Amino acid sequence: PFLIRHSSFVIRHSSFVIRHSSFVIRHSSFVIRHSSFVIRHSSFVIHHSSFVIRHSSFTMTVLAIVNQKGGVGKTTTAVNVAHGLSLRLGATGNGAEASNPERRPARVLLLDMDPQGNCAAALGVDPGGRCISDLLAGRAALRDVVVGDGPRAGGGTGRPGLFLIPASERLVEVTEELLIRDFQSFRRGKAEGGGMDDVLLDRLGALREAFAYIVIDCPPSLGSLTTAVYRFADQAVVPVRTAMLDAVGAAQHTAMINELQADGLPVQVSFILPTFFEPRQVLARQVYQDLVAKYGRRRVAVPIIQSVVVQQAQAAGGSTLFEYPPAADSPATAAYGRLVDRIMS
Repeated sequence: PFLIRHSSFVIRHSSFVIRHSSFVIRHSSFVIRHSSFVIRHSSFVIHHSSFVIRHSSFTMTVLAIVNQKGGVGKTTTAVNVAHGLSLRLGATGNGAEASNPERRPARVLLLDMDPQGNCAAALGVDPGGRCISDLLAGRAALRDVVVGDGPRAGGGTGRPGLFLIPASERLVEVTEELLIRDFQSFRRGKAEGGGMDDVLLDRLGALREAFAYIVIDCPPSLGSLTTAVYRFADQAVVPVRTAMLDAVGAAQHTAMINELQADGLPVQVSFILPTFFEPRQVLARQVYQDLVAKYGRRRVAVPIIQSVVVQQAQAAGGSTLFEYPPAADSPATAAYGRLVDRIMS
């Protein structure tokens, strides 16, 4: 029903959230944030910082690729979904924001939140020392951590419309720093900014106006960043290896997301993605059928069939399935393409 918490004001009522830390009021698609005033209502935005009023009718989406179990294909999924979305947006001509500001930007951001930092390697990109940790710690501005979509030789992703914020092992240290800072603020009875739970909203909120999609590659354990990621994300895609224990682990993870929803977080489990699927194996088929029975056919995506071409693409100088010629007719490529289409629809 109705919860009032003071840590720096949190008032929750099902889908209605009022949070003061630097004011956030959220009601489904309605957000008022004061930090230098941001008022959002799905298609309406007012920024006060010397009054800039911008109207845009597109709805952007933040996708978190999540699973508490490692080795299920999260990074492969994040990279291919992000690139697939940028290709689809480019092909549909949604990049003409200057001439028509109501169109969604034909830009996709891949945000690496895994300290292993594999997104850059999977794209064949040199991060050049950039890391999301510097932004979270307040030591760098957004422009300093984003890898642009220019040529790879010039330090970009080499893929028009696809941008990257890399991660590195420094993220572990910075997360600990933020946790200590948050604890010290709590002991003093004084919150600094939005605190740990709002760190992504505070640092990355402005990107919602610049990108059509943000795809987050999450590590198996988000630790103290769990609430921050799920507060920032709109949807979760859960890759699940088609093995019995993996299906059990996925059920536990989705149950945890449901609990977060009950606490007022907006994230929804949009897709369950079966991975490493071997259709000739009876157990794999049974696990797939169990997933469909539990989550429904609409939420279970077309399985990613086990294929060596996925590893070959990554080894070929950091290529996605959509740009690696031998993968053109691969069932894995087709399945990721179907997932991209369903996300966009």
